[in-house]
Amino acid sequence: MEVADAETVFNFLGKRYEDAYADSPNLKSVMQDALTRIRPGSRVLDVGCGTGEPVASMLAAAGHSVYGIDVAEEMIKIARLQVPGRFEKADMRTYTPPHKFGAVFVIYSLFQISPSETHGVVYRFAEWLEDDGVMILGVMPSTSLESSQVKSGELLRDKTWDCVRWMKKPWMTRVTNETFLSEQGWQDLLQSAGFTVEEESLFEFTPKDKEHTTPEHHYLIVARKNARCHPLLGPYPFPESHLSPQIRHSSAWKELQSRFTFDDGQNIVLDVLKRSATILDVGQGLGFAGLEIAPGIIAAKTTKIFLDPSGNLPFGGQSFDAVIAISTLEYANDVEKSVRELARVTNAANPLACIMIFQAAPESEAQRLLSSNCAPLSTQNKTRHQGHLLHSAGKVLSETGFAQISMQRVNGHFKFSDSQLPRQCHQAAEALASLQYREDPNYAQMKEALIPQLQLLFQDHPNIIRHELAVLIARPLAN
Repeated sequence: MEVADAETVFNFLGKRYEDAYADSPNLKSVMQDALTRIRPGSRVLDVGCGTGEPVASMLAAAGHSVYGIDVAEEMIKIARLQVPGRFEKADMRTYTPPHKFGAVFVIYSLFQISPSETHGVVYRFAEWLEDDGVMILGVMPSTSLESSQVKSGELLRDKTWDCVRWMKKPWMTRVTNETFLSEQGWQDLLQSAGFTVEEESLFEFTPKDKEHTTPEHHYLIVARKNARCHPLLGPYPFPESHLSPQIRHSSAWKELQSRFTFDDGQNIVLDVLKRSATILDVGQGLGFAGLEIAPGIIAAKTTKIFLDPSGNLPFGGQSFDAVIAISTLEYANDVEKSVRELARVTNAANPLACIMIFQAAPESEAQRLLSSNCAPLSTQNKTRHQGHLLHSAGKVLSETGFAQISMQRVNGHFKFSDSQLPRQCHQAAEALASLQYREDPNYAQMKEALIPQLQLLFQDHPNIIRHELAVLIARPLAN
């Protein structure tokens, strides 16, 4: 039987899923507890809402304004008929909420997405929440899976994301590919996205379905968003200080630039380029982005320069309307000094002046491949914490007149399109490891460590390695 995606499975199941899973006393008990932690009359979101039972219906009965999303149209149709609220067909991986929510409920809806997508949506859930908002998460932990399944080869351990993949898992008369984290893995992921776990519950549940009666271990977590933690600056907690600067190899940098494509979000760069008369590209990162989105604009208005190890920029004060630094701060000897230089050469007298600093977002596959597989083998350079770099930059810019600060996510990917998977994995391993580790004595080992992880990743989405970017945008305060 072919592997089915979530939309196919749940359109097929419809009301049968509710009949099998809705009558769970332990789930309802956790829901009752969660309701005490949410402000009265809150706007709440049920992610993977299914038919609306029991989660959305309990929220509506408690007086909350209920929103629900599900990838299956059949589920949405049923939910609209039996629960007061606003329900729409949407994929959590691409959904854009209309506003922030007081609580987000994600009950048994994260199985059929890849490990990187699992991490990515948890960070997005944090973005969708109001400060001090609550998330209630329901999963099956990997520790509940039988060791016999591991021995039979049904389970694959994914080192990059510290999780278990169950390929071709039989479930409800269908076959699925699913992702599982341990209890500790879920707690670590929530902490990394800026949550504090307040309550957890682990219990056994047997679905009430004549064709699916295998007992399951369900793990429910109630977590609260830390208002001081911006999700795009994760993973949390920050290190005590910045590690030593890394070394970037220019040929590998150019190779990756040639393979990069924006998926969305590039307009935030293009808008700045259009309205700026003079642009400074620190680190020559616009080759990474600008040649694709604005070829005629860049050449005429842009000065390109690599960041000097000293941090000094050879320009007078207020020389540029826009300063853009893409994946550059990890190579600065003194991060704070380098950022002060960015502010010094930006024309703060221009109300449209802008400083944009791009670093890898916490769910970037490219960054995670490096930090999980290459950095532990390195004898020279460890990977600097991307969010900590942006956090430090924001503090410096606030002190230097650029205190109007916002954060945005830009989605993109690197493409490796060789038709032969072994060559594709070799090319990707070479490109990634060469960026920072070409001179490392363990460089060959790093490439070997990357290859099996790339094979797993290319199963999720052939030919591409996702590379989301977190963008700090700083403008001068209006007079």
